[in-house]
Amino acid sequence: MSSTPTISHRTPATEPPVCGPPTRFERGSLRRVGGVRVLNVAGSFYEMGRQHGALLKDEIGRGPIPYYRRFVQRLFGAGQLGALGPLAVDALQHTVGARVARKMPAFATDTIRGLADGAGMPYASLLEGCTMPDTLLWLAARMMQIKGPGPAVAHRLSLGLGCTSAIAWGDATRDGKLYHARNLDYHGVGCWPSTQTVIIHEPEGGQRYLSVAAAGVALGGVTAMNEAGLSLTVHQHMFTDRARLGGVPIGTVGDEVMRKARTLDEAEKILRAHQPIGCWTYLVADGKSKDVLAFEQNPDRMVAIRSNEGEHTFGYANIYLDRELGDTEVDLYGSYWRHNHGRHVRANALLREHHGDLDAAGMAAIIGHTGDARCRVRDSIAMVLTVGSVVFRPEDGAAWVGDGEAPTSHGTFLPFDLRAGGYAPELGAFDGARDRDPAALRAFEQFRVAYVAYTDDGDLTRARAALSLACELQPREALYHAALGLLSLNDGDTHAAHQKLGEAIALGHPDEERVAAMHLWRGRALDVLGRRHDATRDYRRVLSLKADPPVRAAALRDLTKPYAAKRAKKVHVDLALVDVVSP
Repeated sequence: MSSTPTISHRTPATEPPVCGPPTRFERGSLRRVGGVRVLNVAGSFYEMGRQHGALLKDEIGRGPIPYYRRFVQRLFGAGQLGALGPLAVDALQHTVGARVARKMPAFATDTIRGLADGAGMPYASLLEGCTMPDTLLWLAARMMQIKGPGPAVAHRLSLGLGCTSAIAWGDATRDGKLYHARNLDYHGVGCWPSTQTVIIHEPEGGQRYLSVAAAGVALGGVTAMNEAGLSLTVHQHMFTDRARLGGVPIGTVGDEVMRKARTLDEAEKILRAHQPIGCWTYLVADGKSKDVLAFEQNPDRMVAIRSNEGEHTFGYANIYLDRELGDTEVDLYGSYWRHNHGRHVRANALLREHHGDLDAAGMAAIIGHTGDARCRVRDSIAMVLTVGSVVFRPEDGAAWVGDGEAPTSHGTFLPFDLRAGGYAPELGAFDGARDRDPAALRAFEQFRVAYVAYTDDGDLTRARAALSLACELQPREALYHAALGLLSLNDGDTHAAHQKLGEAIALGHPDEERVAAMHLWRGRALDVLGRRHDATRDYRRVLSLKADPPVRAAALRDLTKPYAAKRAKKVHVDLALVDVVSP
């Protein structure tokens, strides 16, 4: 079983290689520090986009924007829409995406057009990739309305009030300064970290700001810090049916905040002036006034939450704090809610536990934490989807960016200075927190390899081989065995599926809902093997446990009609959380 990393003071890292003098194009420049591209752009929006495109044209094509263009079809086309099929999904993306694109502000389309011209790529293709996040949320919302799941209110009862932010300041930190740590948990595990880019933007008529992005992500509205001392991170609320076309796409409003806002009041005014398409939270921290704004929104409601007087820490995941907004979240996927809740609780607990002793490295250790030692996935903050990690100190423009494969919060944090406009070795690099057990590190790396092989490449053989190695390295990680069982069933290897799911059940799990799901899928493997009597025992076991509603409903269905092999072939496994959204 893996051990969790500890919060510790800075462990100096080996000085990363700086790859020669910068490459220049017009007013822009590019250099590399370790595995991070450092891009400076200046001028009009079109000029900044063109500099970005020209300097990174060899990497934009393998970066997240082309990947996202194909993502909706991969996600929803794998048996999720039945007779519609991939062509219909593609048509939906083009029609819905076109409506999203029409609401792009001029500065955003100018930037994308410059990016396309600089990189020599079709403008339409890049635009489609940029509209993917809102297109995805709209499609998900429509599916939720059709399926009709009930409201997810249980998770907020324990709150008492896929990204994690942890903010600390005042007497919570060693020097009193505000630190804003952030993991970006999103799709693109195979392409975002490998094209990671720190961009220093110098727009005409606006403030200088630094964004942590990837090749082709030209706007700075998701993870950024400006010269006025504001830092900004965005959190997505996926399972809500309130997404609606007609608003402004994500990424554009945050970019405007970075260019124009000098205070939290100004940031809030900008955010309130734009209706969103999807459901998001903007966290904006002011390093100078030592205050935090959590701006939660959907197309129907906007709520500004400020840090309370006397509080010096703030942790956030992907769950609304406002009750009315929270009531719009739907209980579609139990593993998602438990993980979100777990990360929220874990981040805030670590902030409290290390109150008064936090610095940049301590904040990085929080977003690198692997959570409950009984399960590497349960409430881990550092996940396979952690494609970007940063610690901002916005008061003086300092930033430390995680370099390496996902989870990037386990890599080396390289220092950058917005004021100096680039890499700042004098601030000191340090290693992120990692599991102390080398076998646990190697096992999770194989888990990541399996995720990319299965999710991006559709390569079940390679994915199963990687998971098999992860099981050997960490034989007591139940979800590694369960993941291998699910992929084996999907691959038609039913005997292996039955064996691995049985091993997962024998190992157990702290969440009874997880155990119930393992019994469901083992029962299905038994059905495919023709062992109907044994299968029904597993289905009845599901009903005796605290099962998620979709799992319970599936067990009831399978008690009346045996599960067939052709259904297993159509299953899409969410390998990041080792579960199936719609069983």
